[in-house]
Amino acid sequence: MMSRRGRVAGLLLALSVLSGCALTPHFEKPTLTVRHIEVESANFAEQHLRVQVRAHNPNGIDLPIRSIHYDVALAGEALGRGETDSAFVVPARGDAEFSMTVTTHLATVLVKLLPKLKDGGHGLEYHIDGTVRTDLAWFREFPFDERGTL
Repeated sequence: MMSRRGRVAGLLLALSVLSGCALTPHFEKPTLTVRHIEVESANFAEQHLRVQVRAHNPNGIDLPIRSIHYDVALAGEALGRGETDSAFVVPARGDAEFSMTVTTHLATVLVKLLPKLKDGGHGLEYHIDGTVRTDLAWFREFPFDERGTL
């Protein structure tokens, strides 16, 4: 049989767990949408593409983004990976745009993507996934996986 002290300790533990759940704010993941891709620089060996992304924060608090690690695919072909250049904040219930650089290799572009770009690249599907790291004490990082059409 449990002692009075054990029951009180159990009750305190249960109350602290419940209050911790109540104090943790509800958080919806932001959405990331690729707005534009352009060639930043290119040489025979590799190309640097600038990817303009819009982040939408559906939450009632600002979202301080420390970094985003990502992989990008275009038209079903792996294009590259990288990390954002600097930290930024997505305002509460608002949007922020930021740029990422993707480094790819000539063979990928020529062999896999050029045939798909013949019509000007309209309607190309993109896929960007990775991890967002924040400066929020209670929500340090979360994965994302976004798809769309340019």
